[in-house]
Amino acid sequence: MRLPALILACTLLGATAVVATQGKGSMPDPARTHYQRQNCHGAYDLLNADVDAGRLPSDADRAWARAHEDAAIAGKPCPAPPEALAKRATNRIVVTQPGLQTLIKFKALDDPSAWFEAAYAVLTGSVKLDGVTAADGFAMLKKAAELGDAPAQMFLGSLHIGGAVTGKADYTAGLPFIQSAAKSGHVDAMFMLGSMYVAGLGTRKNPRLAFDYLAKAAERGHVMATFLAAKMANEGDGIKKDYNLAYRLARNLADQGEVSGAILAASALLQQKNAGDNENEVLYWMDVAARDGDDKVRAEIAKFRPQVVAAYKRYNAPPEYHPRVRKQCPTKTVCLVDRFSGARQSCITNKDYWNDCDG
Repeated sequence: MRLPALILACTLLGATAVVATQGKGSMPDPARTHYQRQNCHGAYDLLNADVDAGRLPSDADRAWARAHEDAAIAGKPCPAPPEALAKRATNRIVVTQPGLQTLIKFKALDDPSAWFEAAYAVLTGSVKLDGVTAADGFAMLKKAAELGDAPAQMFLGSLHIGGAVTGKADYTAGLPFIQSAAKSGHVDAMFMLGSMYVAGLGTRKNPRLAFDYLAKAAERGHVMATFLAAKMANEGDGIKKDYNLAYRLARNLADQGEVSGAILAASALLQQKNAGDNENEVLYWMDVAARDGDDKVRAEIAKFRPQVVAAYKRYNAPPEYHPRVRKQCPTKTVCLVDRFSGARQSCITNKDYWNDCDG
């Protein structure tokens, strides 16, 4: 038996495709990025910055830096940096003189990430070089995208969508770059592409493709993509209604402290076939949402919670007792019979209790 569904996600947490209005404490931040850029160029630049700051690199890091320099001179691909160094250099922009000089050598090899790092340094204003303009930076960005660099494709697509290229938002021009980055595994591109398919931005609405890309981004830990995928599974948008999947995705969000996850978890549990068994958990997630949510969430929970409690009370109440219906017994007449004349005498009529009846 399914109890009346608590569908709060649409009213409380409605999100547009790419840019959602965020209420603090109510829904994930759609602008939060998850992709972590790590490459040899940022790592090498970080080591040079360490030296400039008087921090001595480890022997292993120095050995890797020499290998990196040798590869640039020999015209070979750069070696992967040590894991710890790569993590330290996550999302670093190349700004040191040695880093920029070595970057130029790798650009000559058509290293896609080298082209992107050079473009990014210029376009973000992190590096200002005589004779190098923003137009030069944009040209380098296009080159990196053409060479297949996913961060470059994502950045270029975002510039088109944000109106930085022509002064006007152009989703159609940005779409191919976002598609390429998503197909390369860029998690933020997967989310953006799924959102564009949801809203029909730069393309026709396609709920099925939207769910596919949002699900892929959710698998890689993208919080807003997880929210939208859970919402779509809960509502049967782009996928057959799947309350178990919606609950799993929502629970993942809730366990990370996202109020939207608590609300969607309650909603999905209320719509499952065994909703009658979920009372304690439904009320738990509603209480979590009321505790951690904003004023709007608390007001909606305060309105719906008594209804849910009443529904469970009715569902779990023992049935009202009624005595079983009595089946009327038939009557039976017994008479004495005169043996000589055969006439009936002294007849008595009583209920036939020997039949299957109650009286």
